[in-house]
Amino acid sequence: MSTRRESLYLIAALAVVPVPSLAGAWSHGSFANDGALDWVAEFQEKPTAEFLRRTLAQGNTGKYIENFAGECIIAAAEVVAASLGRASPQFPKELAPLMLKSGVQFVSLAPLARSALTKGVLGARSELRENWSLHAEDLTQWKGSVNELLNRL
Repeated sequence: MSTRRESLYLIAALAVVPVPSLAGAWSHGSFANDGALDWVAEFQEKPTAEFLRRTLAQGNTGKYIENFAGECIIAAAEVVAASLGRASPQFPKELAPLMLKSGVQFVSLAPLARSALTKGVLGARSELRENWSLHAEDLTQWKGSVNELLNRL
C-alpha cells in the first residue's frame, strides 16, 4: 500500500507528463492538417515525381475525393509550387533540402497540380469542400488559401 506522500508524488508527476491529443489537426493552411502531415512524411521516404504525379492524379479522376486525399493533393501541389520557387511561408522546413536536390524535376507537374485543385479539391465532388462549406466564414478562408496556392502555381 502506498503512502500519502507517494500518492502525492504520483499525482504531481502525472500533472507534468504530456498527454498526446486525441483530436486531429484541422485548419485551412496547406500543412495544418493530419492528411498533409502524413503525406509529407511519406513523400520524404519517396521524394519522386511519380509519387507526386500519383497524388495529384487523384484530383483529376472525376471521382469523389475524400478529406484525406484532398489534404494530400493540396500538400503535393505545395511541393510543386515550391519547385517553381514559390513556396508558402508555411512550407515544411524538413522538405527544403529535398527541394534543393530534386525540386527541378517537379516543375512540369504544375498543370496537373492546378487541375487537381480546381477540378478535384475545389470541385463539387470534394468531401473537403463539403466539410468547409458547413460554415460560410470557414469556407471563404479555406478557398482563399487554396486560391492563393493556385496563384503560386
